[in-house]
Amino acid sequence: MITPRTLPRADRVAGAVVGSAAGDALGAPFEFGPAGVFSARFPDGAGLLCGGAAWEGTAVFHELLRVALTGEDPLTAVPRTLDEVHPDHRPRWATALAPGRHPALATEFNGAVWPCLATALWALRTTDTFASALAAAVDVGGDTDTVAAVTGGLAGAVYGVDAVPDRWTTLLHVPLPGYGDRVLRTPELLGLAARLDSEAPQNYT
Repeated sequence: MITPRTLPRADRVAGAVVGSAAGDALGAPFEFGPAGVFSARFPDGAGLLCGGAAWEGTAVFHELLRVALTGEDPLTAVPRTLDEVHPDHRPRWATALAPGRHPALATEFNGAVWPCLATALWALRTTDTFASALAAAVDVGGDTDTVAAVTGGLAGAVYGVDAVPDRWTTLLHVPLPGYGDRVLRTPELLGLAARLDSEAPQNYT
């Protein structure tokens, strides 16, 4: 369950950027491994393209992220967000993102857009910290880096950048394909987040 908190928008933006990168990095070593492997190894809590659905899922994710950046609970915004989805697709999304839906009920591999976003929302709904949300997402197994990146973006926007554990951000590095050996570490990601926030339309809320 999300605990509401008052945070500057810049902290939420930084949390979304760093959180998504941390989720991707955290999930990568466990990708396609057995469910529960993350918690078994760290007991202290230490998307496939699907045609047009991928674009639709990205739009749903971005709207929920936008809501989280305003300080509102993104879980409460799911119904009105789905009102904007094509009517023919709405029932499938509503089923996948339903509050009582568990990732084990998914009928597709969780790298697909519906169960990926559904798992991220389930992780947010059933935990109360950034770290526990990511651990829950990774423990589902499957396409762990994709699912954890989506979860980390949302959880980072909800809880802010300071909620991302130092033990993760200290080691975090994001290689940039096509840019030689260039790697973005946490300071560069924070700079990117600040730039994105300063250049964003100020009426996006």
